[in-house]
Amino acid sequence: GEVGLDVGCGVAYLACELAREVEPRGRIKAIDNSQDSVEASKTRIAREGLERLVDVRIGDAADLQFPDETFDFVAATQVYCYVPDAARAVKEAARVLRKGGRLVILDSDWDMCIWESSDRLLTRRIIDARSAVQFAHANLPRMLHGFIRAAGMALSEVQAFPIIETRYDPNAYSAGIIEPARNAALKHGIPPGDVAAWEKDLRSRTSDGEWFFCLNRFVFAATK
Repeated sequence: GEVGLDVGCGVAYLACELAREVEPRGRIKAIDNSQDSVEASKTRIAREGLERLVDVRIGDAADLQFPDETFDFVAATQVYCYVPDAARAVKEAARVLRKGGRLVILDSDWDMCIWESSDRLLTRRIIDARSAVQFAHANLPRMLHGFIRAAGMALSEVQAFPIIETRYDPNAYSAGIIEPARNAALKHGIPPGDVAAWEKDLRSRTSDGEWFFCLNRFVFAATK
């Protein structure tokens, strides 16, 4: 029966899950700044028969087009790291929450990313290059508790949820981000030969015991 907001909904995986949690009387609003994501979300929502429960639209995390105290909860998963003014985005989430409403934020700290490779220093350079090219805040979890308190909310819980993968799988998360890491490294000026050697080394690690990846993600829960 609650009304919730999914900030930066992507292709609406979470929005659809949330809709099932609040049905039949609840509703979910979902926003994303990408028209392609909004259209993909609408397709998924229709396919899952949730059009009555989920409304998705273009939106800006730092300028939410909703009245004060609209929602019972707001969720932002792996979103605020892309928002230049993340502090304002958290304040906007607090503004649209009702008294007693909950905010949940999930984000990663990319200094806490580990990839086993033959050249660990190069791997660190490539991870740092991706952080510089793709994220506004690659280490956002370190700042979130301050943003939450500055928005007038009470921090109720913080947990770490590591992604750990010990086997190469081309469909797994760690393999899936090799390409964006490679592209960011090239854009950042790391020599193409070094980047190619790094990628070849990682993708060759298909035997048992050769692959290891870990990324620490953090979940912050707060109450208004």
